[in-house]
Amino acid sequence: MANEVSRRQFLKGGLAAAAGVSLFGLGYAPKAAAEGKYTPGTYSAVVKGKVSDVTVTMTFDADSITDVKVDVSGETQGIGSVIGEEMEEALLSGQTWDVDAVAGATESSDAVRKAAAACVAQATGSEVVIEENIPTANADWLGEEPEIAESDIKAEYECDVLVIGAGTSGAFAACAAVEEGAKTILIERFNHDMASGIRDTLAACGSKQQIADGDDVDKETAIRHLCNWSQGYTRRSLAKLWADNSGDAIDWFTDRLAEGGMRFLHEIDDHELPSNYEFLDVGHSTQYSDVGYYEQMSMDKLFDYAVPLGLQIDYETTMVKLEKDGERVCGIIATNADGEYVRYKAAKGVIVATGGYGANMEMVATLQPHTLEQICVNYNKSGSKGDGIKACLWAGAIMDTVHDSMVFDRGAVKPDQEGIPGQGVPEGGWFWMGSQPFLKVNLKGERFMNEYQPYDYVLHQAAMQPAHTYVTVWDSTYETDIERFATHGCSRLYPHENGADPVFPMGMIVDMNAGLEAEGYIQRADTIEELAEKLNLPVDAFVKTVERYNELAAKGEDEDFGKEAYRLSTMDTAPFFGTRQCGGYFICTMDGIQIDDNLHAIRADGSAIDGLYVVGDCSGNYFAGSYPNLMGGAAAGRSVTFGRLAGKNAAKGI
Repeated sequence: MANEVSRRQFLKGGLAAAAGVSLFGLGYAPKAAAEGKYTPGTYSAVVKGKVSDVTVTMTFDADSITDVKVDVSGETQGIGSVIGEEMEEALLSGQTWDVDAVAGATESSDAVRKAAAACVAQATGSEVVIEENIPTANADWLGEEPEIAESDIKAEYECDVLVIGAGTSGAFAACAAVEEGAKTILIERFNHDMASGIRDTLAACGSKQQIADGDDVDKETAIRHLCNWSQGYTRRSLAKLWADNSGDAIDWFTDRLAEGGMRFLHEIDDHELPSNYEFLDVGHSTQYSDVGYYEQMSMDKLFDYAVPLGLQIDYETTMVKLEKDGERVCGIIATNADGEYVRYKAAKGVIVATGGYGANMEMVATLQPHTLEQICVNYNKSGSKGDGIKACLWAGAIMDTVHDSMVFDRGAVKPDQEGIPGQGVPEGGWFWMGSQPFLKVNLKGERFMNEYQPYDYVLHQAAMQPAHTYVTVWDSTYETDIERFATHGCSRLYPHENGADPVFPMGMIVDMNAGLEAEGYIQRADTIEELAEKLNLPVDAFVKTVERYNELAAKGEDEDFGKEAYRLSTMDTAPFFGTRQCGGYFICTMDGIQIDDNLHAIRADGSAIDGLYVVGDCSGNYFAGSYPNLMGGAAAGRSVTFGRLAGKNAAKGI
């Protein structure tokens, strides 16, 4: 039918009715003024977001958007509620409503986009079409390398070492290069406040703290753990490179943070407790309990150190493509804050540290269709578009052939939601407590697993259950239970055995849970039967399961699934709580450009591409299949260690 609209389209003509948009224009005109694109004025629109109304107010002159205000204050705290400034900047700099969603806050972002589209519609009087954000595979995801005319390049800059990306690996690379005396430029696609910063927990062997406290992890044990966890896909020489050099990187970082008044401590857990899985005390974490945290805090401490040494940082600068002189990479073409093409020439090397591709769902759908069935909350950094990986491939590099992601069991869905095998899972809430080993049952109300397993193992077990969905339940003694569970890595909610801070303290989790309950994810009940009804579980089967679980806890032995006795709990103190879980918390992709032991990108024949170094989540040969989360900070620890080495190597021409 000529007038039929597909479900993937959203027409402005039905914008208010179809999306629940409220329009209140200040200076509204039905169509654009003849002399310009827009009728000048200020226009506003309200769209229902994930949990609240989202308001966008945009001001136009005749030819451009001049101001944007986004109010997402009522959205999920810490997720949708914090995207306002990022979306404002994207709308203003892009001069369009059609901007990318912020990873991890898709529903809130889409509400902003729809409201912005309504503002544009008011200012122009023209039809606006919004495509739904439905990931689809595309065999041509790589596309062709852009051709940039020489006449379009407006400026040229020269340096010894160019670092692309001010994240965990890029910040370390830039500091190391400038320490070696190299003229170093660091470019970052976002402004300072949107730069991704440095991860909280970093893994190492042989740090001064580990040696001093007598809990230094044996390097061969750590190397074996990495290689075994990846089913042998980890290049052993790279695992050894990390083990041999990570202690130095951590010591250097510890000193830089101390200069800025911050502590960075080794995490020690209790090895006397029995454990079904080996865990290694490699984690070192930033201690935020005595400072006012902001996301770029650690990054700023490094830049406070490196800028006086000569480091130049160019924000709002995005790589478009690498440039080569023969077979050697000699620089890049980028766009600056004004959208102009500029050239950076790097005499000694280019270090690509642009992150993975978890915010590019087309790439994820194409390379990792299995991962789509596990994603409930996408918390990738919004700059992780795969741009660096694409640029390296265009330059002749090769990529890992095994594609996987880091997904943790920390996503909640609502009581009437479930996964649809082959189509994915609903977008849900960020449920950090999901990794705690409370009783978990399938939709039949039956226990089906040992609840204390590596984070993605839990999701793999759930993938074999009806609708890929399970339910986690707990009672009012949960805070005491969690302290006794003594989990490891980022799932830990109480201080480590040596007093090091957890990533998130228990008090913050209590507040987060209250928010999830208010949003309808967590259900509360006075009886076990009522909890079953609220979670849409068969009452009789669930009651029977709870009775059996309480019996095992009383015995102090998990006869059914072999969970450690101290990680059993009871369901006997009202009120009772529970949430459905389906898919998890998507942190980053784990595959990338293959590299050699000097951190050069390599070609299909194994030869190094001179002048091109790749580090961080866009590099490969390291993880596969499952992330070794019982080595706290394994990914970020690799990133900082290899970032620091790449900076030194590039500066020295190695």
